[in-house]
Order: sequence, then structure tokens, then C-alpha cells
Amino acid sequence: MVTRRVLVQGLSLSLLGLASRHSNAASETPFLRVSGEIGAGEGPGERVFDAVSFAALPQTHIRTATPWHQDAVDFSGVSAKNLFTAVERRGANAQLIALNDYMVEASIDEVVAADGLFATHQNGVAMPISDKGPIFLLFPFDDRPELRHQAYYSRAVWQLSEVVVTT
Repeated sequence: MVTRRVLVQGLSLSLLGLASRHSNAASETPFLRVSGEIGAGEGPGERVFDAVSFAALPQTHIRTATPWHQDAVDFSGVSAKNLFTAVERRGANAQLIALNDYMVEASIDEVVAADGLFATHQNGVAMPISDKGPIFLLFPFDDRPELRHQAYYSRAVWQLSEVVVTT
């Protein structure tokens, strides 16, 4: 089982570029763990993405301001729809867990309908842990004014490391 400590250590190495200079360790470092009611078959499943396998998923972008950014920012990454399709989610809800153990539960259908984005890049640059990375779940607040609500601000999880799909 991948722990948050392993994720933090691995992400720190990969973001500093130390591991990638000497081996393929950075591409094998856990980036996001998705577990629970996923995959074909019965029972819990688990899928661990490294930076390379996460980047191999279909990418998209949005440009939006957030309560944490003064101006509009271009974010790119994997849409919620594409991530939950890739892991073959069976459950209805997701626990979104950050590196600091912040956790919020959300309806997957609502996150998908709100065009949630698991962003990994801000203005074309990979987001470091020190600036909401490596993954920041956010929403197109500028394009969809109805999302400018605490219900969605609380689901905008930065330093996201784990998603647990539940019933």
C-alpha cells in the first residue's frame, strides 16, 4: 500500500529532478492513488498512477480565476470524467484526500457534471507541492458562476494524493 509519506518523498524527488537525472525512478514514483469501488469485477480495486501514466490519460485545460489566485490562470490536466472512466469507477462518491490529510467527500456525478479538472500544470508549468501541486482538483469558476459556492470551493482540493471511491 502506498502511504502519503511515500508519495511526499517521491514527489519531492521527482519535482526536484534528482531521481530523473539518474534513473527512471521519477516516472515510477506514486503520483495519485485511486482505490475503492473501481475496476472490473467485485470487491475493492486500486490503481496507482505515476507522473508518466497520469500524463498519458487524455489531457484538457481550463482558464479560470480561483479564490486562491488573483488573476485567471491556465490549468491543464485530466478531466474528472476521463479519470473516473480510466479507473472504471463503480461507486457513486469519492473521498478526496490531500497530502496534509484534508479530506472531503463528493458525489462523482456532481464533480463530473461540474467539469472538474485534476490539474497538474499551471500556465504550462508542473505545479510543485509548494504551490498546490502536484494535483489540484478545481472547477471552471469563471465559465460556470453557479460553481462559485462553498460546496465547490471545499471540493477544490490541492496537493491531492488519494481518491477513494465509495458507494
